Amino acid sequence: MTSPRSSAARERLRHVIRSGRERGGDAARRALGLQSGRGFYDDSPSAATLARLARLRIRNLASRAPVVGDAPAVVVMTTTAARIRSVWAAIESIGEGAERPRRLILWLDDPSLAELPTSLGRLERRGLEVRRVDPGLRVHTKWWPYVSGTPAHELPMVTSDDDQLYPRDWLCRLLEVARAHPGAVVAHRAHRVALGVEGLAPYTSWTPAHSTAPSFGSFGTSVSGQLFPAPLLEELRAAGTRFLEAAPEADDVWLYAQAVRAGRRIVQTSAEPANYPFVPGSQVSGLYLQNVLHAGNDRQLAASLGPAELERIAGDLRG
Repeated sequence: MTSPRSSAARERLRHVIRSGRERGGDAARRALGLQSGRGFYDDSPSAATLARLARLRIRNLASRAPVVGDAPAVVVMTTTAARIRSVWAAIESIGEGAERPRRLILWLDDPSLAELPTSLGRLERRGLEVRRVDPGLRVHTKWWPYVSGTPAHELPMVTSDDDQLYPRDWLCRLLEVARAHPGAVVAHRAHRVALGVEGLAPYTSWTPAHSTAPSFGSFGTSVSGQLFPAPLLEELRAAGTRFLEAAPEADDVWLYAQAVRAGRRIVQTSAEPANYPFVPGSQVSGLYLQNVLHAGNDRQLAASLGPAELERIAGDLRG
């Protein structure tokens, strides 16, 4: 039986869908249980994004449909205390996909998150796995516990971010391109690496990739989702935790470097990189300033890529 309180909450959210006229989106965010962000990125949601968020919130409140399925992939994600109350939105967007992964894992390394919000409890009952690990891995919490803790990898791993609203064809498109390019890393969003006089040019000079050709010169970003083939996961595990020294705040840098080292090119799913709506209020914190504007990515790339990897990248870029 549906409680009056639950029915009232759903009706309030339906009103958000119908109207979409809340000034500045603040009323809509409050109705959705999200904070108002004032971050570096513009996280003011469009009417379409608010409407989808409202539908996802109703789904979270009332649905019993599983968020996992039979698609041959494992999707991994992590979140922080600042985003723990909004991460349900990213997870629900994956769970309503045209294809759903066999496993969907949220990794947590913050001891302060002992008590989970009810939104995640509802998702756990529908197949989400919430796993806890010791602190210290930072951004690598997303992928390393899964890679290191699985005895033998048979399925590809798909990385996802806790601040994105993914489209319904998100996973099926990654799997489709992976079947067309066996062994490659597949990304919805990639940058075209630029060369400097000596080695790589600064990360800020790199441009969006506009090609679907596999290349060592394409740098995949996990913000829109990346698929890593099962054999590469074995190689990532064998590489160990040197990422804590070489790229402690840039999981994309380390994963890219290891893919190049293993001879696995990166392929973008479309000729244009995909950018998805942010979960409102999620951009108050993040690593953009540190890694991009303050050259953190450049330092971590230099520490992660050796001469052999640089030669491979330059060879593909020069054709």
